[in-house]
Amino acid sequence: MTINHARRKLLIFGIGLSLTAPRLYAAQKAARITMTSDAGQIHLALPAADKRCRVFVLSAPERVVIDMPMTSFPPELEHALTVVRQKFPWVAEGRLAHFSPDVARIVLQVKGKPVITRSTENGVLKVSITEQSAAQDVPQAIPVTTTTPRAEKPLLVMIDPGHGGKDPGAIGNEGTYEKHVVLHIAQRLQTLLDEQHGIHAVLTRQDDVFIPLYHRVSLAHQHEADLFISIHADGFTNDEVSGASVFALSEHGAGSAMARYLSQSENSVDVLYDNDFKTDDQYLKETLFDLDQHETIHRSMDFGSHLAANIIKVHHMHSPHPEQAGFAVLKSPRIPSVLVETSFITNKQEEKLLGEPVFQEKMARALAEGINSYFINEKKNNLLS
Repeated sequence: MTINHARRKLLIFGIGLSLTAPRLYAAQKAARITMTSDAGQIHLALPAADKRCRVFVLSAPERVVIDMPMTSFPPELEHALTVVRQKFPWVAEGRLAHFSPDVARIVLQVKGKPVITRSTENGVLKVSITEQSAAQDVPQAIPVTTTTPRAEKPLLVMIDPGHGGKDPGAIGNEGTYEKHVVLHIAQRLQTLLDEQHGIHAVLTRQDDVFIPLYHRVSLAHQHEADLFISIHADGFTNDEVSGASVFALSEHGAGSAMARYLSQSENSVDVLYDNDFKTDDQYLKETLFDLDQHETIHRSMDFGSHLAANIIKVHHMHSPHPEQAGFAVLKSPRIPSVLVETSFITNKQEEKLLGEPVFQEKMARALAEGINSYFINEKKNNLLS
């Protein structure tokens, strides 16, 4: 199943708007080492002229080995590898290592026979990796015309457990860490989507690690996510504040005093740790919205409404309707994105709830139902094909 982009464009033109392509910085992208994926393959881009860049296969067990210069190894590649391990069942294991003082190595152990294709374009070595049985399932490429049906792509939801590692997030009066409880809810949500709704989901982090905000956004794009949901349990200066909230992106920033406070506290994470993670990728840093992104904000609000309608069944809402704020993790062109405050960890009663597996399960189920109902509605309105 795939997003019906043609249908969406017609809708936008129908209300007097026109789409412009998102900003692409080809020179920067070509120079970087990247790991991306589509429905069936892992894709790598490596500098072709660097002899330290190699991709080869080892047997017993079947492994794909990827070597690259240590100096050009991007931090986000580690997070991309985490997504790959979750996304493809034929990847049994993925490991990173320092092969030599100047070479980093990724080893992908696959369950079947690996299939590798290579091409070189504009000084970039492009490598695609899949597993033999998966390769047999991929239809042969055919010319795309206005009457050619598009191949169905499985739905993919990127779940982002907020904070992690040295960024604990908000801390309750009893010492409960936001980063821990939201990971539990996210993991349960991932399981529910897969087992009860047949929707594939991956996490931006599976462990207690720190991931910069722009890396979380990048992962959603690299792996062609259809939805992005960031899960939080934030705090506020007033410990009487309670309830769940759902946020979509606002082009003009926060829409209320509460939203402004929360968005500023979330975005400050990258300022605090900027010395560890820096990027020159303007595609992720700039927030210059084209009309395509205006549509994405509209879809994000619709997505948020589906979530709020289900959350209110299991927990009271701080605001019954989706709000809008300037959260950095919501700035994804073309991917409907929301941030959910499951409750306030600085509220004594809600801190207790957050630590209870029963509440975590209820919240995860509400989110799963909201995601599923959103996709059903998109399909009904011919916005998924």
